[in-house]
Amino acid sequence: MDHLPDLKQAEAILSRMHSLEAKDQQVFSARVDQEEAAVCHCTLCPSRDQEEQYDYCCQSLFRLPLRKNGQHLREGLKEKLRDPSTPCICLNPLFSNFLLTDTATNAAVALRNYETGTVDMDENRSRRFACYRLIIATVMGPLGRGIRVRLPACIISEVRKRWPSHSNTGFKPSDVLDD
Repeated sequence: MDHLPDLKQAEAILSRMHSLEAKDQQVFSARVDQEEAAVCHCTLCPSRDQEEQYDYCCQSLFRLPLRKNGQHLREGLKEKLRDPSTPCICLNPLFSNFLLTDTATNAAVALRNYETGTVDMDENRSRRFACYRLIIATVMGPLGRGIRVRLPACIISEVRKRWPSHSNTGFKPSDVLDD
């Protein structure tokens, strides 16, 4: 029978797991300065003092070298965006008319509640979560259990404006382990 690791071993294992996960979730190549990626070129990103450490502008996806997740996100956006002339992906009709709507998020919330068998009592939080999942599913397809991709700051900002939080915690890495 396997023994459980002691507390120090468990903490070391979790630390390694979180650092590997953080690396996997990076959108940009290691040689890209995060501040360069955060510079807003789309005019819809929040001011830099309101952004989190790894936030970035949607236009950086098309200007800077990317890691695998970033390439997957960029290719999905290129394929889905019918009108590439908009300065920000949030202004694209796919986002403004379909994904960032109450109808779409209500359907996504209902589906999530059905899948999990639970109902989140914080309606805005469940709508934000559903909208993020809907955007990722539409642009990238299913990622798999526990796999996360950080979205551009402008999308996060638009979602938070529509369904505000009274106690925002920001992006959290997944605690789900793939078996």
